[in-house]
Amino acid sequence: MERQEIEIFLVLAEELHFGRTAERLCISTALVSKTVKKIERQLDVTLFERTSRRVVLTDVGGKLRDDLRPHHQGIREAMDRARLSRHRITGSLTVGFMSTLAGTLVARGRERFMADNPECSVRVVETQVHHFVSQLRDGSADVLLMSLPVEEPDITVGPVVSRQDRVVVVSANHRFAGRESVAFEELGDEVFPTTASSFPQYAVDFHSPRNTPSGRRIKRSQEVCATYAEGLALVTAGRNIILGDTQLMEFYRRPDIAYVPVPDLPPLDFALLWRTRDDGDPRIRTFVEATAAAGDEAAPSGSGR
Repeated sequence: MERQEIEIFLVLAEELHFGRTAERLCISTALVSKTVKKIERQLDVTLFERTSRRVVLTDVGGKLRDDLRPHHQGIREAMDRARLSRHRITGSLTVGFMSTLAGTLVARGRERFMADNPECSVRVVETQVHHFVSQLRDGSADVLLMSLPVEEPDITVGPVVSRQDRVVVVSANHRFAGRESVAFEELGDEVFPTTASSFPQYAVDFHSPRNTPSGRRIKRSQEVCATYAEGLALVTAGRNIILGDTQLMEFYRRPDIAYVPVPDLPPLDFALLWRTRDDGDPRIRTFVEATAAAGDEAAPSGSGR
């Protein structure tokens, strides 16, 4: 029996009506009748008792139906799996994140991704300030979620998944502590730490501006920060201030630190990044889509998104 013959027999065995069988299979009633007669001739049995009023399965027909049904279902499932196999995502993916908010977004993106792609494992690693995009370049990460700007010719900047307003981070006894806001211009009297040399200058200038809007120089100390924790240590010691974003007010509540909004600084965008040569990788494309979809759900209160 050919596949079409099996399908006609099984549908007729279910419908027990030649017209409805033909309608379901989008074929003619004559083809249904012709096919059943052909099967009966081949097997030399009667599969259906047919009258002008009804169609009934014979005992032999019922036994053939029961025997064929699981095999037919197995064939359909095998063909479905074959069709889907070209879209199946397998292998592994390593995703890096910078900041607690980014870690939350990556975790939610991983849940969404794994739910639809269980055959692809996802490892999550932390990215520090001094790493910048080095983990993408050395292959220890396939995707990064971190703050912008990133302007590198070999790195693709994907969708922005969170936008955060900027704050200045000061010690609890600093003159800014307790203020409702601080103007960008007022930072001219303060001192930022020096950022690790692995961080490109254009990114340093965005995260720790060198000049106020009027052109006043903002000083740099001799203290070098390679991680955000090192920056906070300098803040609590009262030696420097640093700039951050509103997620810190939610995730890093500390009695020795104050966060004061700086409304005239541009917001901080967090985006997904990957190697440009991997633009066509379905693992990366699908993970980026899953994480972008999780962006609004995980955005802390007070954020710009």
